[in-house]
Amino acid sequence: MRQLKAKDAWFVYVDTPRSRQAYMSAYVLVPDDAAGRLPDRGEITRWFEERAVLPVLRQRLVRVPLDLDHPYWVDDPDYDVGRHLHFHGERGWDESRAMVADISTEPMDERIPLWEMHVIDRVHGVPDTEGPAMLVVMKMHHAMIDGVGSSAVTTTLFGDALPRDVGGPTRHDRVPGSAELVVRALARVPRTVVDTVVAVRRARANWSALALSRADATYPLPPQGLTTTPLDGPVGPRRVLEAEHFSLPEVQEIKARIGGVTVNDLMLTVVGGAMHAYLVEQGHPPSGSLSASAPMSIRATGAGADSNNRFVMMIVDLRTDIVDPVARARAVHDAVIGERTRLGVPAEAAVAYVEYMFPGWVFRAVRRIRTWRGTDAGVRRPFNTFVSSVPRDIAEVRVAGTTCVHSFGIGPLDGTGVGHAVGAIGERLGLNTAADPELLTDSRRYSELLRHSYTELKEAAQQLVVR
Repeated sequence: MRQLKAKDAWFVYVDTPRSRQAYMSAYVLVPDDAAGRLPDRGEITRWFEERAVLPVLRQRLVRVPLDLDHPYWVDDPDYDVGRHLHFHGERGWDESRAMVADISTEPMDERIPLWEMHVIDRVHGVPDTEGPAMLVVMKMHHAMIDGVGSSAVTTTLFGDALPRDVGGPTRHDRVPGSAELVVRALARVPRTVVDTVVAVRRARANWSALALSRADATYPLPPQGLTTTPLDGPVGPRRVLEAEHFSLPEVQEIKARIGGVTVNDLMLTVVGGAMHAYLVEQGHPPSGSLSASAPMSIRATGAGADSNNRFVMMIVDLRTDIVDPVARARAVHDAVIGERTRLGVPAEAAVAYVEYMFPGWVFRAVRRIRTWRGTDAGVRRPFNTFVSSVPRDIAEVRVAGTTCVHSFGIGPLDGTGVGHAVGAIGERLGLNTAADPELLTDSRRYSELLRHSYTELKEAAQQLVVR
């Protein structure tokens, strides 16, 4: 039995109907053989039963009553892969995307390890795909793993090779009862009280140190002041999903032509252009530049080595005040570099961890107070959207005689009405949109504008003289 670290526990505490703290990866798979045969449910079940053996997939969450202490990971004594597999019948492409959006809003079953696999047997009308395909959706709670860590899980679950060394034999922990957990928590009350007092003092000290650091800062600062838009929130519980795909070699050619930028910089540029154009069309032209939250891995620094979530969040100025897409891409790159520099400053890095310092009962109390006051619609964040990137170190995704031809993802909406996930499989790069349909009222048009923004960037890059 292992207790969750503060940052991992935070994802449990803030999981609400308005912001489910799980992220999903969806894979469109087509048959390998010329006959176009898709695997049956028995073959799919056997495939995952042979591979879903990693320790992280066998650990279930055990919460302490009233969140008096952080939860625990316990090896599930009744672990059964079949309880994690959910099969769905034949659907069209639009209906399948709607179903994936609905799945993202559902709470996860804490009686079993916090992952699910949804399989739609046959999907018709998938763009750029001949014949019916199969859609496999992997859903994992953020408390158990982050985007980088999920790559190892994906490689194991969707690879031809059967796993060998998975961390030793399966353990069969005893799941502690509520009374035992309360006794444990009460025994830690003096320490918890001290930790809370220290957390409050440390938070105040960190904010004071930040103010002093920024007073004469020699490093770039994040965007000062949010450019408010109708997409900012408050966020409701419903979701809509759209997916765009681009040629990865073509994106890499654009990157080479512009020079000095990354693929993620280009996707941030595309998102900024599309959001600005959408708001203008909707009659709400932004009064200033838009900004995005984006993850930055801290694995290379060794920080947070005992946590499942080893990243901090950047706030990137999307420079939507710049019309020329190439100039905007270069400015976005500079903004990303500036954020990486800023988060390397001790005072800035310390503040990034403030909200993870507090115990679960504090989050529970704050949520109750907000509900009582009618202010539980979420916290206004200092950015307009979220853009996550999935590392491209997964060469191939396969399931029982089928191969993935493209993928898309969906993550939490944390205080903003529209979020984006970037990822690549093979020669295709996906840019997915997840949104609250009450805020992004025309998701199809927005998806078209993502495509248009990408085309503008591509055409502008093609005009450059490559030396």
